[in-house]
Amino acid sequence: MKRIKTSESGCPKAKKIAKNEEEVKKGREPQVEDVRIAFKDEIKKYKKLKLENGRNYDVKKVLGEGVFGIVFEVLDEKKRKLAAKMMKKTDEPPDIWKIELHILEKIATCPHENILQLISVEKVLNPPPFCTGNVLFTNCLGPSLLDVIAKAEAYQRPDTLGSTFPIPQIRDIGRQMVSALAHLDILGIYHLDIKPENVYFVENGAFDIRYLRNKHLAIEMKDTKIQIGDFGCSKFHKEFESDVKPTVVQTQNYRAPEVFIGLPYSTKSDVWSFGALMAEMYTGMLLFYGTDDESSEATQFEMMQRVVGQFVNRAMFRKALLHGSDHVRKDNGILQRTAKKFEPTVPLHMNLKKFDVEAIPLFEMLKYVLILDPELRPSFEDVANHKFFALN
Repeated sequence: MKRIKTSESGCPKAKKIAKNEEEVKKGREPQVEDVRIAFKDEIKKYKKLKLENGRNYDVKKVLGEGVFGIVFEVLDEKKRKLAAKMMKKTDEPPDIWKIELHILEKIATCPHENILQLISVEKVLNPPPFCTGNVLFTNCLGPSLLDVIAKAEAYQRPDTLGSTFPIPQIRDIGRQMVSALAHLDILGIYHLDIKPENVYFVENGAFDIRYLRNKHLAIEMKDTKIQIGDFGCSKFHKEFESDVKPTVVQTQNYRAPEVFIGLPYSTKSDVWSFGALMAEMYTGMLLFYGTDDESSEATQFEMMQRVVGQFVNRAMFRKALLHGSDHVRKDNGILQRTAKKFEPTVPLHMNLKKFDVEAIPLFEMLKYVLILDPELRPSFEDVANHKFFALN
């Protein structure tokens, strides 16, 4: 199923990156992302990271790239492997990166074993041409959940229907995520970009492959210890819920319905993303997806309602209108999509594989979590107490 690129997340300025290659051809700097393409020669030559404090780190490779930063694997003077997130040059206010810094500093005051920890923040004397001199150092984790899924695809046979994780491993990874996200809630932090790219295995991500009789590929991790990272889109809770202004957040495939119609985000928005990710670990496919045209959001919004078998109620639409949303019409409906063909939608329960009794509690949990109305959707504290996570 179509995966909306990370660059199409709701983070500020993210949508500008589609123009990067065109900007480079015109001799201009790319604005936000895809610097690995635009500056691939400079990145190959970037071998040493020189800090203002006099330390020098060896740059080994690029680990990943987000809206506001690019992450390098580096070795410090003791040959300890670290991740160095360098901030890109954008037309955002120069101190916007400090939101992520302050969030990581808040987490450091009360750490959690399943949340990536900040080691230090430093100034770089020789940043790449597309970066500022600000860098955040964290531990270097293993591959992301998405990296593992993508690597496993190489083992798929022509008739393979998709990749899946064993139910016990889905439960274990989900339990760790719920614990971490409930902790963020206590600290007053919304993550707002929960997706496979931002869930990392702590170890090397080694796994075994097993071909199942139902034509799925089972990914069996050697170690399921994970940490949640990338707080570039995260925000602090407001003192009063009414102070939260509606804005587009979250990567589209994992975006909560209230965000689609222009209601304020909340911790419940992260709960929705978590549910979509858990379903994907089982099916090997995106649960929700849009199209490659201007109707992508409206198409996905319609699909979401069909998949979960619920419809956004009038009260939600009225609240959205009161917030000045331009995503809804006054006759209680989201903006119309074009007449482009809409792929057949499979209801949530139909994703349960035949005779897979072990997965029934998972789908009961998904039904519990994927509630369109955020006021009726459970909190992470509630989700932690669901019987799916009580099983061994």
